[in-house]
Amino acid sequence: SVHGRPAQYGISLKQLRELMETRGREGVIKMQEYGGVQEVCKKLYTSPSEGLSGSKEDIEHRRDTFGSNTIPPKPPKTFLQLVWEALQDVTLIILEIAAIISLALAFYPADDEKEGPGAFIFYFC
Repeated sequence: SVHGRPAQYGISLKQLRELMETRGREGVIKMQEYGGVQEVCKKLYTSPSEGLSGSKEDIEHRRDTFGSNTIPPKPPKTFLQLVWEALQDVTLIILEIAAIISLALAFYPADDEKEGPGAFIFYFC
């Protein structure tokens, strides 16, 4: 017993996890199967409006029983994953195509001064 409460809760970790992982309409149905929010709170010896009692022993017991109430961080993306995502951007794709065309034209031999990379400047001046 912890502060006058039974050491055992009315809902198991497995049931609680299943309830929390169920979303949408199925989640509502699953919550109703457990008797609703009030009943689940009653089984967990807590209040939907007041929360936990806050005593250190109670919180430690809950942590030992149910585990830490944290969401594990997602693993960071690798450099290649970030590069691949960046290459999917439409603006970047257009710039890549322009760079390839520019590179190809740089190797194109100019026959005289009126052709080549600066030819358009010659025609407009």
